[in-house]
Amino acid sequence: DLVICGTGFQKEYSVFDSATREKLNIESDGLWLFNHTVPTNVDNLAFVGSELAVISNISGYGLQAAWLSKLWSGEINANKQDMESEVNEMKEWKRKWMPNTPSRSSLVLLHQIHWYDRIMRDIGMKASRKSNFLSEWFMP
Repeated sequence: DLVICGTGFQKEYSVFDSATREKLNIESDGLWLFNHTVPTNVDNLAFVGSELAVISNISGYGLQAAWLSKLWSGEINANKQDMESEVNEMKEWKRKWMPNTPSRSSLVLLHQIHWYDRIMRDIGMKASRKSNFLSEWFMP
């Protein structure tokens, strides 16, 4: 196993060989990953904290790491076809309304709560924060 920790202000993928970079298919608007974490064409590779832009970084990256551990331990079932389909749907949706920026693929900021809820459900956690649906929908 290998974990690479890096910092910086510009995305850089030269640490990967050319074959891996080609499989990653990095586009002008970013690196499109399943759940902003795993590439669909490269096995045993994940990006935690790198390809996810949320308002609360520490909670987002923590959930991302918890989700990844469940995925790689086999507790979450995700087949390649479903992952690719979901990535393509996300790509189409974001490209309809988000400005074309190099980080568009990783932006979750405006729909962060929805993403958190989904990840929490995937890892078996309760996503609702209130005791009933009226409170959930209408209270802070």
